[in-house]
Amino acid sequence: MADVRKATTINGAVVYVEGVGFVGTTSEVELPAIEFETFDSNGGVYKRDINTSMLKALTAKLKFSEYNKVLYESLSKHCTEETSIYVKWNVTGKKGNFSHVATFRGEIKKFESPKVEYGKETAVSMELACSLYKLEEDGTTQVLIDLDAYVCEIDGKDVWQELRENIL
Repeated sequence: MADVRKATTINGAVVYVEGVGFVGTTSEVELPAIEFETFDSNGGVYKRDINTSMLKALTAKLKFSEYNKVLYESLSKHCTEETSIYVKWNVTGKKGNFSHVATFRGEIKKFESPKVEYGKETAVSMELACSLYKLEEDGTTQVLIDLDAYVCEIDGKDVWQELRENIL
């Protein structure tokens, strides 16, 4: 008989930027969607999508639950060059606490200052066009995508290994 999986809760997340250090706490992080390009294949009596193994653009979105000068300092240093951003968060469940770390390298493509609204939380958001995305769960790498090195490793399997061998 299989165990019933219990829900887990995220109970805190912080953001670090290489060269700046701690930037702030975050209330929301949207990890890049891993989506592959497909094409329609026509088999005469059917159609189906064929995976091309070509990744669509990776974009990370971060929302900071605080407004501080360090965010602008980070933006000014990394607006025209690639930056490394680390997001660390904790997940709590029946079996304890588990650490998660997402690492992004890329260029800042959008920065939104807080909306001025009386009595509301100040929130700053940022979008990053990623060339590297790494997701670690409790010390184990689940995803490693490095576009510059032609690496797309998911759950320990490099899905681009054969492709890389044929073109490099």
